[in-house]
Amino acid sequence: MNYRVESLMSARLFVAPQFANERIYFLSNLSGHLGLYAMFYGGSVPEPLLPPHIALQNPHLIGGYSYYAFPEVDKILVMVDHDGDENYQPMLIPLEGGFPEPAFDNFLKDYRVHLGECDREKAIVYLVTERRDKPIQETYRGDLKTGKLTKIAESEFGYFPADHSRSHSRLLLGTGYTLGDGVLYLWSKDSMKILYGKPLEDRREGEQIPLNGLGSSVFSPSEKGAIVSTSGLMS
Repeated sequence: MNYRVESLMSARLFVAPQFANERIYFLSNLSGHLGLYAMFYGGSVPEPLLPPHIALQNPHLIGGYSYYAFPEVDKILVMVDHDGDENYQPMLIPLEGGFPEPAFDNFLKDYRVHLGECDREKAIVYLVTERRDKPIQETYRGDLKTGKLTKIAESEFGYFPADHSRSHSRLLLGTGYTLGDGVLYLWSKDSMKILYGKPLEDRREGEQIPLNGLGSSVFSPSEKGAIVSTSGLMS
């Protein structure tokens, strides 16, 4: 049988699914642009959760999560920009949908924000933010129950939360300079310990560092070590 290519190009997207409270949340372009939808587990009609004029970014391009559902606080944190300007802002809507309202008292209104690691049970999120007044990236921990933001670290290249301990007292933070050139840190309260790699500020002029290809990293089950993916040789 012969099929016209238009039939393939008209297929709808159903991407970035999450399961919470017996509902499946996902992004779809059912309305012609990407929006946030929900349906009951087992099947139901998809329900739009955002006003029709709000379009969301392609989840493969945004850098971090496009949204995250938090049943503990009856909220969804959604990363929304303005008419495609890619200056993403953390916005809150109820689980059943509604008009987005700024999270954290709109403290991050002058930043470009990326949603990183999330703890659904404790309603804690980690945000990597890009300042607009100078070339600095700041990392924050946000508590959706209290609305409190805590600054973790800042640098020119940014620190990206890879994992958190169960108590959130320790973090694995990664940074990178070029493809395959990364550094992994252990953050604890106000201290930063280098676990692997060599920071740019510690390198001699002209020093060549072997590429380690550091990728994802998580705490081991005992939290006494870290499990990492890498394309290089570790010692």
